Amino acid sequence: MNRLLQYLRVVIKWRRLIFYNTLVMTVLAVVISFILPQRFTAVAQLLPPPEDDMLGMSSILGSSGFGTSRLSRLRLGSMLGGSTPSDLMVGIMGSRSVMQKVVERCSIIYHYRIKKNSIESAIKTLRKLTNLSVSDDGIVKIRVDAKTPALAAAIANSYVEELDDFLRHSNISRGRNMRLFLERRVEEVESSLAVARESLEAFQQRHKTVSVNDETKAAVEAYAKLKSQLYLRQAELGMVEEVSGLENPYATSLRGEVDAFQNQLKKLERGGSRTGFGAGFGVPFESLPSVAAEFLRRYQDLKIQEETYAMLYQQYEYAKILEARDTPSITVLDYAVPPEKRSFPRRLVITLAVLCFSLLASIAFALVSEYFHHLSVTRPQEYAGWQEVGAQIVQLLRRPKRADAGKTV
Repeated sequence: MNRLLQYLRVVIKWRRLIFYNTLVMTVLAVVISFILPQRFTAVAQLLPPPEDDMLGMSSILGSSGFGTSRLSRLRLGSMLGGSTPSDLMVGIMGSRSVMQKVVERCSIIYHYRIKKNSIESAIKTLRKLTNLSVSDDGIVKIRVDAKTPALAAAIANSYVEELDDFLRHSNISRGRNMRLFLERRVEEVESSLAVARESLEAFQQRHKTVSVNDETKAAVEAYAKLKSQLYLRQAELGMVEEVSGLENPYATSLRGEVDAFQNQLKKLERGGSRTGFGAGFGVPFESLPSVAAEFLRRYQDLKIQEETYAMLYQQYEYAKILEARDTPSITVLDYAVPPEKRSFPRRLVITLAVLCFSLLASIAFALVSEYFHHLSVTRPQEYAGWQEVGAQIVQLLRRPKRADAGKTV
């Protein structure tokens, strides 16, 4: 209790210094808070699109053929280096090309008086104003600080519009590339189908062979479906490599599937497996008479081309639909609106913080000063030691300055 009374006596004794110091610091804080440039924060929020739509493949692959169920299990990260759709959107908005368009659309050079009308300086300024982030639930947040409420909202919404424009044109371009790829494959298979049909008809006319029995027909059709699946895997592999590169993990997986199909078909063609089929389910082609074997090979080629053409043509139609699609690729949860209040400076917070700090600092100064005054009276030797330490500290602080001055000279 005695100590508390002593502290109170010190505060009362130094009350004028404490009061005026706190008052001056608080007034300065208020003045500075009015001088500081104002900032207004606008926020836009976006929902990420489905992963398959970001890839632009779900519309192409349809419900069969290339196997949408298999592709839909692939995360966007496997196609784009471990990124989620939200991360990809943030990356696109943070790219130089998108930021340059935002700079031009919102006249950043004019509003922030960029010297020499430098685009690079304007982009750097825009990066400082922008905060792009992804929440735990995948929502993309665009926070923009600007000198006026209208400018902050305009910049944030410009990001939304530029991202939407980029994704729409990217999807259209991707759809066009895939349509052209599939178009070439369809033309090739269509040509092969015509050749196979003409070859079979000519062979039938020459050797008076009309048809095959039901068991052989079923075996050949089953084999043809398997062969057509191999062709589709090869086409899918070519498309993935063309769109995302040879090192794509999904392309590596497809190459393994293609090899497995080829090995299985070789065994089946030679009748080397228990389920091998040639003329029937257990007779290899090599065991047939030459005319029958040749007929079945031509009949098999025809069925393979028919199956492959049907599946590829279906995917080709999906690709044309994707190419024609011109809908936005993102869903806007909240467009940015001009904020009603500034985000900086927060004058009340600054004033209260400086008030508390200056009050506590003044009281601490009073207590320390009173302690050393009491020490100089009661224990002069100890006080002299403190003075010596203080002098050494001052010397240490002055030495770097003197060394720098010597170097300058």
